[in-house]
Amino acid sequence: MKKILFSALMVLAFCFSANAQIVVSNNYDSPISGDAVAEEEDDDLEFGLIGVGYYSFDGFDNWGLTFSRINPNGLGMELGFRMNFEEHGNFNSDLGINYSFKLLNENSTKVFLTLAAGPSLRTQDQYNFEKNQWDTGKFFFDAFVNARIAARFDRFYVAAGYYLWAPKLKFSSDYKADGFNLTLGYTF
Repeated sequence: MKKILFSALMVLAFCFSANAQIVVSNNYDSPISGDAVAEEEDDDLEFGLIGVGYYSFDGFDNWGLTFSRINPNGLGMELGFRMNFEEHGNFNSDLGINYSFKLLNENSTKVFLTLAAGPSLRTQDQYNFEKNQWDTGKFFFDAFVNARIAARFDRFYVAAGYYLWAPKLKFSSDYKADGFNLTLGYTF
């Protein structure tokens, strides 16, 4: 119940964002209206997205939901929920920041290189060898790093890249889980 409540609160908090207003003084002698300024700046406006994600790690997979704010050539936010559907699999809540470099801007097609990183809160069952049984619902503090190429076609979004998951904040080859990440989404 705590996981569901925490996840719902994170999604709700992520949905609210503040945008700065552009103040245009009205000069009645000028033929340019405020609408012309808004069209020029549309290419650089940040946007939100919701998507489904697939994470391929060595020996297992994760599936999840992704909520992001992408700011071309600026900082944005990441919120993801991913899980493994096996009996003693993981459930992670990833919360981080991202930076997106705008690589292409042609009509309704935009391409970005996005780098993201942050903490990952995980619950997972852990085997207790002393008691010879599973301890359920153990909580762990992990980290993630994601580098991806993303494309936006009108309102549709697709991204593919490298995903590094560092369980218990350990980045050595014995602990880390890394692999391919694919996201399909809708922007707003």
